[in-house]
Amino acid sequence: MGPVGRRSRTDDSIRLVHAGVTDVGRVRQTNQDDFGSGSGLHVLADGMGGHRGGEVASAEAVAAALDGFDVHTRQGLAAAVLAANRAVLVRASGDPHLSGMGTTICALAHVVGDSGDDALAVANVGDSRVYRFSGGRLEQVSDDHSLVADLMRAGELSPDEAARHPKRNILTRALGIEADLVVDTWELVPVSGDRYLLCSDGLVNELDDSRITRILQDKAEPEAAAVELVRSAVDAGGHDNVTVVVVDVVAASSTPGGVGYRRTRARPERASTLGFQDGAGAVSVLAWRLGGAALALTLILGAIVGLIGVYARSGWFVGYHDDNVAVFRGRPSGILWFDPTLTEVEGLPLLILDDADRMLVIDAIEVGSLEDARRVVEQLKERSQ
Repeated sequence: MGPVGRRSRTDDSIRLVHAGVTDVGRVRQTNQDDFGSGSGLHVLADGMGGHRGGEVASAEAVAAALDGFDVHTRQGLAAAVLAANRAVLVRASGDPHLSGMGTTICALAHVVGDSGDDALAVANVGDSRVYRFSGGRLEQVSDDHSLVADLMRAGELSPDEAARHPKRNILTRALGIEADLVVDTWELVPVSGDRYLLCSDGLVNELDDSRITRILQDKAEPEAAAVELVRSAVDAGGHDNVTVVVVDVVAASSTPGGVGYRRTRARPERASTLGFQDGAGAVSVLAWRLGGAALALTLILGAIVGLIGVYARSGWFVGYHDDNVAVFRGRPSGILWFDPTLTEVEGLPLLILDDADRMLVIDAIEVGSLEDARRVVEQLKERSQ
């Protein structure tokens, strides 16, 4: 069961052209990346898992997302990603050789926006990225779901430190791990002349933003840009599979001028809020097999999990519980199986807050300590009177 209703695009007021290219690179023996396009949806996935798990996971995810995109809205795109997650879970549960496989995913789609107008929707899980290139400037739309990215957002790591961090490959979110997955989404205004780039980390680990920008600037056709990006990444080292999809907005009702995108926070969606109830059986089987495998984990992997657990519980934020302002310990979205812990429920209903404060609380106000959280709550109470 998915989102109720089928909203489809009704005209061709925007037109997208695209091209995708992938390469195994110089080090890997197999290509665990996959990509695909159809019905206004462009998807890219970067698989992981021993044996052939990674390539199976990414292929399952791309095929299921394309097949599941039948409601052309931002939430419909999230539903398609969640369908991809279920497909990976079910496939892994039926084959012990694929146990533990997973994949990232990022997607760009032509949708009906919240206003009823044409829009572009972006979704991602993991560290595959979506960029917007407009007016000679490259901007990352998606947020990486990785340990170092979370540390950077918390101000605990600089970009240079993150690039050298020994745990930079640890993901905090991926398809194939849990049924009630959180999918980050964004809705953008399509602007004629804008170019979007979907890519696996094999590109950004080899090329910096300035090099990517030059290629997107110099190559007018999507295919030429995609070919040059992949070739340059492989020539720079090719330590991982490299995959890109370049999508150009060649016609849109919005005129050029950079008005289509302002950096905003992600709008998360998950299976429970979109009405999905299946997938639990696959998760149970998968969890059983993963539990057995976990007994054989090395001390190094145990140390990594411990590090993630410490980090996941180190934060505090002000959010809401049962329509009242509340204080939580942990990270707002949780990290892997480390969910935030409800610490205090304040006698402060969300409904009496002004609109700005209510949105801040719904989005979660991250702070450094319990005392800081209590001070925020007191400020909210004072402003609500």
